[in-house]
Amino acid sequence: MLRQIFKAVFSRIAIVGFLLCVQIGFFVLIMARFASYSQYITWGFTLISLAVVLYIVNRADSPEFKLAWCIPILVFPIFGGLFYLVVKLQARNENKRLRGKLDAKTLPAKLTQDEDILEEFFSIDKSSARQAAYAVNYAGYCVYKNTNVKYLPIGEEYFKQLLRCLKEAREFIFMEYFIIAKSRMWSEILEVLEQKVREGVDVRVIYDSLGSMFLLPEGYYKTLESKGIKCMEFNKFRPAMSSNQNNRDHRKICVIDGLYAFTGGINIADEYINAFDRCGHWKDNGVLVEGEAVESFTHMFLQTWNALYGKEDNKDYLKKVPLKKDNSFVMPYADVPGDDERVCESVYLNLISRANTYLYITTPYFIVGEEFITALELAAKGGVDVRIITPFKWDKYFVHMTTRSYYERLIKAGISVYEYTPGFIHAKTFVCDGKIATVGSANLDYRSMYLQYECGLWMYNSDCIKDIKDDLLETMEKSHLVTLEECKNWPLGARIIQKMLHPFAPLM
Repeated sequence: MLRQIFKAVFSRIAIVGFLLCVQIGFFVLIMARFASYSQYITWGFTLISLAVVLYIVNRADSPEFKLAWCIPILVFPIFGGLFYLVVKLQARNENKRLRGKLDAKTLPAKLTQDEDILEEFFSIDKSSARQAAYAVNYAGYCVYKNTNVKYLPIGEEYFKQLLRCLKEAREFIFMEYFIIAKSRMWSEILEVLEQKVREGVDVRVIYDSLGSMFLLPEGYYKTLESKGIKCMEFNKFRPAMSSNQNNRDHRKICVIDGLYAFTGGINIADEYINAFDRCGHWKDNGVLVEGEAVESFTHMFLQTWNALYGKEDNKDYLKKVPLKKDNSFVMPYADVPGDDERVCESVYLNLISRANTYLYITTPYFIVGEEFITALELAAKGGVDVRIITPFKWDKYFVHMTTRSYYERLIKAGISVYEYTPGFIHAKTFVCDGKIATVGSANLDYRSMYLQYECGLWMYNSDCIKDIKDDLLETMEKSHLVTLEECKNWPLGARIIQKMLHPFAPLM
């Protein structure tokens, strides 16, 4: 019993909480110390808050972000502006340093777009090729041919294919996940990784510090290193009042020998393979990529690894392995917070604007800005069959309530909204017109669009697009179609909570 108490008191969570309380207490103590100057302090902090509001209003951020910050600053003018300066500007400087490290120059080789492929794409479909050209020109990623994509509609199938490919590894295994939890899923993967280390395979793992905080022992990377597995903890959580803690590595990437790459919404934890009932049936998906496009996922991992490791890796792991020749094009893409390009949001918006017949979307959270809502409304009002699937069972109550706050407006615009009745849908999927689709890690929320490191795969004319459409149609059959009358008849308390939460959506 004494040992358990000692462990709880000196756990990472307890220490972090204590140090945050110390910081707040120190600030209050300083204010009390200069209480005799309270009038001047009040005026000074109010002027700071006014200046901060003017600064926010004139920034090139979304109106929703501006409103979400201005409301609390104006309601609490004494502390609001100072709080913004402490947590926001500090994080901006920290992000600049990390983004500098993530520059492509830290890699032994850069990605180079094959101009013949892009030219061929334009000759086939100019509208879709323009979307790809945006990511090539502004995000630094490439469009590929000669690539096979297998759609993995559920976590169990993803896990099965992942284990198969891991067992085939001969040179290297690179894994980058937001969540790695001590679980049956991880135990089986770890057993394979340990065996591969004994065979001389270069095994590297990146997990997000906050994403895995409650799921792995403190300093777990040391445990992996003792097994011969190279490991880095992304953005280690520290007890400091800084919004830099919001910038998480939300990517899900596994690259094996430059031959196979996995991405999608699936983390390494038992709920993702329905071995643990967290929110009912957990519906997620991913893709297995084979061929030339694997090069980009290798590049993404090495960018992050070299930035965290602080050294250049002089070995060239990038390789192009052609598999087939057809008229399909694929484009892996990634996003980093704090720069001028919101790649994931732009990919989604471009896809919405190019839908002609239908557009099907799955997302665990729907918390978006006016620009995104307007794009969906215009598509639906123009005759596009727009359908969105969200969870019925929630993992975060307030986020779920905020998601529901958008339903009434969407339905009035002619958009069909479904809730996945069996449980929680965690997949992040767009598919339209039977020819374009994307599967990745980015949710339809502000965190994914603005604050987190994300990735995905954009596909044109790939064979698996039919599989994606069929899976989403099957998912709709298991889901409940939300009606306008139903939204209006929700309990008054729920509707009030939705209205109150809506303005603060960007801060969730």
